[in-house]
Amino acid sequence: MATSKELKNTPFAVAHPTEIIKDELKARGMSQKELASRMDMQTSNLSRFLKGENISPAIAAKLEVALDIPAEFWLNLQAQYEIDLKNIALRDEKEREAFNIERMLLNIINLPELYKRLCINPSLFIQDKLDKLEELMGFHVLNLGSQPFIVQRCFKKNEKHITDERNEITWLTLAYIESKKKKPENLYIEGNAQKAAEEISRYAHQGGISENDIKLILNKYGIAYSVIPKLEKTPIDAASLQMSGYPSIITTHRYNDMSRLIFNVLHELGHILKHMSINKENSCSVFVSSEHDYSRDNKEEREANEFAEDMLIPKDTWKKMMSAGSKNLSNQYILRTLKRLSSEYSLDFNLVAWRYKYESSKYNLYGIKSLPIS
Repeated sequence: MATSKELKNTPFAVAHPTEIIKDELKARGMSQKELASRMDMQTSNLSRFLKGENISPAIAAKLEVALDIPAEFWLNLQAQYEIDLKNIALRDEKEREAFNIERMLLNIINLPELYKRLCINPSLFIQDKLDKLEELMGFHVLNLGSQPFIVQRCFKKNEKHITDERNEITWLTLAYIESKKKKPENLYIEGNAQKAAEEISRYAHQGGISENDIKLILNKYGIAYSVIPKLEKTPIDAASLQMSGYPSIITTHRYNDMSRLIFNVLHELGHILKHMSINKENSCSVFVSSEHDYSRDNKEEREANEFAEDMLIPKDTWKKMMSAGSKNLSNQYILRTLKRLSSEYSLDFNLVAWRYKYESSKYNLYGIKSLPIS
């Protein structure tokens, strides 16, 4: 049985050894009649041999005399030809099997997009593409549908958006692969999500925070961070995955809004803190957030929401701010009041304004521009 390396080194097609003999005759300007004479063979027998008969030891010896090329060369050529034929047949059989596997996978995942995102050359043999995919995933491709990050996902869908489930699973697969590569050096300890959230919130209100700052803070507490752009018809904002020994947060940059990004990260930290346990086998392996007006009916989403809201702005402080702003129903009055109170409470106005827009569902308020992700 040929090894995978041997199959990869097998030529796509192979010429019969008699074709090499014909090329040699052409190069020498020698006729088949002359070769037959030198080999002490009838011309008709040589003609039949050159149509594709195998080179036997006896024929190899005659070729050595006729062409002054060692018999061993011709025997090795014949042996390699037979090996290549077997390997080509085996490779073709594996390709047929790989083709069937790929057809099955196409029912649950967008393979062309997955290959593209993972920079897997589409011109490779199907088996080679699947081998590269398995190497990146760390499990057999046919086991994809039974992976915890697929079957145990807690996906918060928005009924307003049409979701392509194949693309959703494709994105989750990319998120899983990227999370494997981004394993943090520091150990995650239960409760670190709380510490990371507090630090991110503190820096966000003390003059701003960048996405790289967020990544560094998360890594410091043993939490991986990645950005995987969303796929078509997958309105995903962020996700949190339970990996082996550490949690991971993945965002999509679905909206180029720094305040949204901060909220997304805090929301996922809420899931990690309240709904994941690294040492608990049956805890949900992945939470996927698909919209900012997260469901108030879903207990886990509501808890993660409240965690993010209170971490950004303490509940009592927000209640006082909204109470002060409610004296006038004008949005502009409310925003002016919130701007003044943001300064008094040492809060970042952009985060305060975003929370107001988020809770009131008024995302296009005049005079308030979202800060881009930096």
